[in-house]
Parts: sequence; C-alpha cells; structure tokens
Amino acid sequence: MGLTGKQTKRAISLLLCLAVLVSVLTFALTVRAEELPVAGTDASAYDGSSNLTRSKDLAGTGANLGYVYCKNTAGWSTVNAYMWIKDTQTNNAAWPGKAMTKVSGTTDVWRYEVTNSSWNMIIFNNGSAQTDDLDYPGAGYIYDNTTKQWSVYETQPTTVQPTQGGGTNPTTAPQPTQGGSTTGKNYVYCENEAGWGTVTVYMWNSTSDTNAAWPGVAMTNIGGNEWRYEVPKSFKNVIFSNNGQSQTEDLTFPGKDYMWNNKTKTWSIRDTSPLQISSFATDLASPQYNGTGIILSAEAEGEGTVYYKFSVTFGSSTTVLSDFSTSNKAVWTPQTAGTYTLTYDFKDAKGNTNKRTKEYVIEDGSAVVAPYIKTVTPNSGDIQNGSNVQISVAAGGGKTGTNLLFYKYTIKNPSDEIANVPYYTRNTSYTFKPTALGLHTLTVNVQGSDNKTVERSYVFNSVGAVTPTTPPETQPDVQPTTAPPAPTQVPPAPTQAPKPTTAPPAPTQAPTESFQPNVLYGDADDDGEVTILDVTVIQRYRAGIIQLAQLNERNADVDGDDDVTILDATLIQRYRAGIISKFPAES
Repeated sequence: MGLTGKQTKRAISLLLCLAVLVSVLTFALTVRAEELPVAGTDASAYDGSSNLTRSKDLAGTGANLGYVYCKNTAGWSTVNAYMWIKDTQTNNAAWPGKAMTKVSGTTDVWRYEVTNSSWNMIIFNNGSAQTDDLDYPGAGYIYDNTTKQWSVYETQPTTVQPTQGGGTNPTTAPQPTQGGSTTGKNYVYCENEAGWGTVTVYMWNSTSDTNAAWPGVAMTNIGGNEWRYEVPKSFKNVIFSNNGQSQTEDLTFPGKDYMWNNKTKTWSIRDTSPLQISSFATDLASPQYNGTGIILSAEAEGEGTVYYKFSVTFGSSTTVLSDFSTSNKAVWTPQTAGTYTLTYDFKDAKGNTNKRTKEYVIEDGSAVVAPYIKTVTPNSGDIQNGSNVQISVAAGGGKTGTNLLFYKYTIKNPSDEIANVPYYTRNTSYTFKPTALGLHTLTVNVQGSDNKTVERSYVFNSVGAVTPTTPPETQPDVQPTTAPPAPTQVPPAPTQAPKPTTAPPAPTQAPTESFQPNVLYGDADDDGEVTILDVTVIQRYRAGIIQLAQLNERNADVDGDDDVTILDATLIQRYRAGIISKFPAES
C-alpha cells in the first residue's frame, strides 16, 4: 500500500532532521578529538586549548614504552630527540625531531617518551649541534652529549615525578660507574669502542651449560669505554653483543682479566699498572720441536728504565733464561717435549712490577717427516762489508725416504736483488761476502727427500768496519831501569828528600792478566765442551740478546784481543770444522 502525500512529506522531514543531528554529533566528536593531548607530549604542558593538533609524523601504537634520556653536559639550551627505523623513512617527527622535557629536580637531564617499539636509531640535537647516528639501546638509558657514552639512568623517585603514566625506573638495578676491588675475582672485560648502547655477554661450554639465556647478562660500565662482567665459573666460549643485536663471532675465552675490543676485534690484558706492557712474544709460534732456538722478547714503558727477566717452567722446575737487565730478549732452546710456561717479569726504576705468562708446547721432532729449522748461526747483527760471513744451520725432520735434508741459501743485497746463485746442497754451512753497505737478507730453505720444504729469513747489517781484531798499540807501562838524564837547568832544592833514581824491585806475584791454566778456550757457554752452541752464545751476545754475565768472557775470547767479537765465533766454527787445531789465544 502506498503512502499518502502527507505521509511522504512527514517521512522526508524526519530524514532531514536525522541528517542534521548526525552532522552536529560528528562535529562535536571531531572537536573533542582535536582537544585531546597527543601521545608523546608532556601532559603537564597541555593547557586544554583546542589548538593542539595530533602529530601526523608519529608512528606506532601511541602507548608509553618508557623514556630515553639525555644528560646535557654540553649545555645546549634545548634538546631534541630525532628517532627513526634504520633503513626506512619512518621517523618520530620531521627534523630536528621532538623537543625533550627537562626532568624536574635535575640540572642537566632531559627526557623523551618513547611510543614506538620499532625505533632503533636516535640523534640528540639542539637544532644545530648534534650527536652521531646512535643505536637506540632501549628505554631507561641516558646518553651524555659530552662523553658520548650510554649508561643506565638511575632515577630518584623521591624527587622526580613522572608526568605521564608508567614507571621511569629501569627493570634492573642501576650499575655503579666505578668498580670496587677486583682482588681474587674472575672478570672478563669489553672495550666498547664500537659505541654499543649496552653490552651483554653470553658464555657457554655447551647448549646446556651457559651463564644465561641468549643474549646473556648485561655487563657493568665501569667508566669510559670499559664494561665488566664477573665470571661465575669456568667457561670456554663467549659472545659479546649489543643486547643481542650487533654481536661478535664465537670467541674462545682466554681467561681472567682479558678484555675484548669490539672495534679492533682483539684480546688484550686489562692492565692499570703504572708499568705498562706493550708486548710479550716469541719469534716462533707454538708449537715447535725440541732443539729449536726460540727468542723471547718483550717491550714495556714505566717510570724510568725498564728491566726484563725471562724464565721457563717445566713441571716443578723453573729455569731463568735471563735475569733482570735492560736486555729485552732471551734465547730458549728446549730439549724435552711437553708444555712449558714462559714467564716475562718486568720492573722499572721506581720499583713498579708487572708480569705476563703464556703456555708454549714443544713436540718431539725425532720422527717428524716435514723438515724444520732449529737454529741459524749467526742469524742477525752487524757484518763487515767485504769480509766473509759464515752461516751454520741446524735442522731436523725429513724422516722419510732417504732421511736426507738439503739446504739452499739465498742472499739479497740492500737493493733487494739476489746476490748469489742459490742451489740445493747437503752443506749445513754457507759463506758469503757482502759487497754493499746496508741490510742483507738471508733466506734459508731446508728440503726433505719427499720435497717438503721449510723456509725462514734473517737480516744482517753490512757496515764499513767492525771491532778491530787487535787493540791499538800503546806504550808499555814499566818503570825505567836507569835514572832519567839530568835537566839542563838545576831545579830548586826540594823541600823533601828526593825519590830514588833506580827502578823499584820486581813484584813478588805475576800480573793478574797472565794466562790462566784452567781456561778452556772456545767454551763460551761454560759447559765444559767446545760445541756449536758456543758459537750461538757469542752471536746472541753480540746481537744484544743476552748479557755478558751469560757467557764466559775469558773462554769466548779465542783470538786473545780482550774483546768478544764475531771473529771469535768464526774461529770457533773453524776449530769445530777442523780447519784450525788451536786458537790464537793459546799460541
């Protein structure tokens, strides 16, 4: 049934009234929405006016996820926080970001409410000066715009009142900025040069034996870039990370007081001693075979002169290679296979001390197939230009086939040109004559019968002259046998009786410089025998590796010139080779 004309008009009027009512309600709701405080602003600053508009740049849920802080030690008049998601164009506001609010009761702490859990980058700025692009470590952290360091922000609930809902306290207790005594405790350190916002450490022996669930335990910032963690038990492996984001590779934990640099990716000992150790090393990496000459070396800086001591421990026995002296090198030639502990002791003029130790493995080379070089003598130092230099090589290995070893010697002059004709020989010694001043490189190759080869190089400095073989001629220091001739003029009378003009009587004992019958010429290491090791001792002494106290100076001076030189080593080599039957000092 259709509507009458009056009914139609009445229906149209009702529809118009409903449309007007909907429009009025929509307008009212829109105005109210525009008057609400915007998420991310400080509610205490809202004055209820209707001109506050919602930010169109703010992404996220709008929920209060906590605060990020800036310690404004740089003295900026305003502080802004510009946050964004890395590798996207999403940000919390157009540059320079959102104005931060100064925390009441503080002099330099500003904060910003984080409302998006996806923000992972942040820049603090005052519109002109600004920080670098920073990894955002999470709510509850504070960044110092002078020291450029993140740390956990410790709030003061008695004076600081939050302006919006949600707590400002971090979920864990704040960490002290300075560590207490570390005596007896096992710490591992991370030097945070990569600028991570926080540093966590994950340690493990197996999947069921870890220090905590991934990403591990938050480390303690003890000042500057250094972070510390007390290791509760023995762990073999460790990973440092930026709270599970940026992370290191799987690392082997080297032990107590070691520090990992997350920028250079290197371990070092954390050392606060006034005697700082720069290096402690061996010229050959562990392991090596018995009979191999290994050079221990060290460098340190302290208060005044630094003195070095080198010793080796095997089982319960400790051998001092070189006691405290200014020499920073020592030679060790182990004869027994096993694991040794090398100890480097340091002492300076002010009495400060320091120490380093490292383990070194020596293996038995008696049945080794691959050849290896034990010693090369001499292996460095000054040599006289235009004079022959004899090199002696001791090698091992090659236990296969014919069990023979073959040697090749290559000499490069200061111009880096090969100065000889290299070829393989059975000779374990080689003689060359430098014809130019400067550094010469000797490369020694040792090859077994199966063509396996080992190669090592040594540097010598060719100089124009070396210590002369005989001392300069001097006048004999003896008393005249007759009175001196009378002066041409008579001197004034002496006030005391004149001395006799005849020579004094001869001494009743021989001079101390006379030949000692118990001298064993050539036995420089004082072991009762003349061997190739005596040559090595002299060469080490001339190179400054050992001190005079470590060789028998009288025995080593085989040419009788009152000095231990490279020529004495050469004469001992000739004696060992049967070229000479006695030393010049014995003539």
